[in-house]
Amino acid sequence: MKDGNLQSEENAWKEEGFAEIGVYATPRKAHEAGLAVLAAGHPYRVDRKQGNYVLVVAEKHFDLLRREVEIAEIRNRFWPPPSLELPSKSISKLPTAVAVSLLCSIFYFQQEFRALTDLGMNSVQEVGAGQWWRLVTAITLHADIGHLAGNLLGFVVFAHLCCRYMGNGLAWLMILFSAALANLTNVYMHWGEAYHSLGASTAVFAALGLLTGFPIGSYFRSREPILSRDWLIPFVGGCFLFAWMGGGEYPTDVGGHLWSFFYGLVSAVLIASSAVYTILSHRHQTAGLIAAGLIVLVCWILALGFRQLY
Repeated sequence: MKDGNLQSEENAWKEEGFAEIGVYATPRKAHEAGLAVLAAGHPYRVDRKQGNYVLVVAEKHFDLLRREVEIAEIRNRFWPPPSLELPSKSISKLPTAVAVSLLCSIFYFQQEFRALTDLGMNSVQEVGAGQWWRLVTAITLHADIGHLAGNLLGFVVFAHLCCRYMGNGLAWLMILFSAALANLTNVYMHWGEAYHSLGASTAVFAALGLLTGFPIGSYFRSREPILSRDWLIPFVGGCFLFAWMGGGEYPTDVGGHLWSFFYGLVSAVLIASSAVYTILSHRHQTAGLIAAGLIVLVCWILALGFRQLY
């Protein structure tokens, strides 16, 4: 309808009766409903009434316009799609601080006892001979101070964010599991070769994979349409971070980074899609933290007991 005709009808309806076609909590919602009225070629107004906003139309067009508004509301029921709500728990930073302190302490002892590196690093020959604990102890070792510093920065950022999503216990267990599984995969990928590796970078990229996969799993769990940016942006961002931080030339363990990122991502998708983290109590999370610490402790006891330091 032309503007002139719409203006003429607007003047005419002021002389006629009015009818309230809908009540809305905000003026924005009321005017959005009014768009359907305008699309039908009729004017409307929005009045304030008892803290709400009322869409008012000419009484003689009430039935027609109410139907138009109802149709528009049905069509737009899921638009815009709701934003994906990820958990943002208030999580203690203490476990992350303890992990950082542990890595620094072990690095100190590496300088005092050079044999510690040989006892704990991941190795095809030794793991193949049954020294499976190296899959875990290798995560706690570093080649030099630069290697250590880079991994500590990754831990502070990625690991703590994982804890906010999943809770401290579940997050650290999954970081440790994904990193150890990546070390095991690397052993079999290099079977028959003189392959060695060490460093917490596998754990860092496992944490990055967990962060990347969690929104995807939450997307799968939702029963309503969700904005693609809520999972696509974290996924693309995680892949870019991996490409930027995880690549490099020898002696960078690109394979270990890739596998740990992959296992972390898959684990997070499964955890988030099943929402298992929502049923874990504080006691369960504490038990998970203790279990992760015991795994590292037992592995180092086995490593030190296998051969004395020299």
